[in-house]
Amino acid sequence: MSARRLAGSIALVCTPMLIACGDSLGPGDVVGTYVLQKVAGDALPTLLYTTEFVKIRVFADTLRFKIDGRGSINTLRDSEPVKGDGPSEPFRWQSGFSYKVVDDRIEVAFDCPPNASCVKAPHLVLREARTGLVADFALGARLPLQYRLVGRAN
Repeated sequence: MSARRLAGSIALVCTPMLIACGDSLGPGDVVGTYVLQKVAGDALPTLLYTTEFVKIRVFADTLRFKIDGRGSINTLRDSEPVKGDGPSEPFRWQSGFSYKVVDDRIEVAFDCPPNASCVKAPHLVLREARTGLVADFALGARLPLQYRLVGRAN
């Protein structure tokens, strides 16, 4: 095989690998603030999930990702008894989380309070989308969750 032909063969094999490596997602690509826009195609406020006891509606939800692999969630939700045994109760919730980029997805693990028995992570799995992030996995929630990027400064 000639040197020219060998070089062409190597370029043909290696170029796609270099392009694929350049396209992988990294923590710097995730940094920013994202607001929830839709749950299972429905605009907010909407039903997020139901248990045998309560229906949880979400009014607002914000995810903030920092470069160090940490972030926070701030949410405003409403809890209504399934059997109608009382009024709905709005509540705010905020928590820290850690995240890691695995291949082309972002795996989020919410902080577990001391002495709590928490579900094993990841609790939320997101991927990049044209206008922000999409969660294809979120414990118990209707899916997908669509988040819009609103700012890169963090």
